[in-house]
Amino acid sequence: MSELKRFQRLAKSLIPRFPRGRERHYTLEDARMMINELGMQMPPEALAYLLDSDERLDDFLNAIYNLEEKFRRKVVTPQATIDEALDPKVYVEAGTIAFTVKGKRGEVIFAEYDWAGA
Repeated sequence: MSELKRFQRLAKSLIPRFPRGRERHYTLEDARMMINELGMQMPPEALAYLLDSDERLDDFLNAIYNLEEKFRRKVVTPQATIDEALDPKVYVEAGTIAFTVKGKRGEVIFAEYDWAGA
């Protein structure tokens, strides 16, 4: 093995693998649209709680990014809604708001929030 090949192999082993770049960057307004679209599945107080804080919206976007990475495909449509093929649902019970989608092995919770309003 040449010295150059050894150096390249060593460099590859030392440099961490960074995830691929995101194809699309979402805004807080996109998060509002996604949550509003699912708003009929939750009490109005829960909807207001989620939309009231930029931190919660940012957390929701991070959950979407993680979900896209896990599924290795886009889950958000160009209209800033979660793809209907994934059957998105919201559950509000026992002080918790949970967002789910249908995966290959059943329902997957991708975002969860503590909510004292229940």
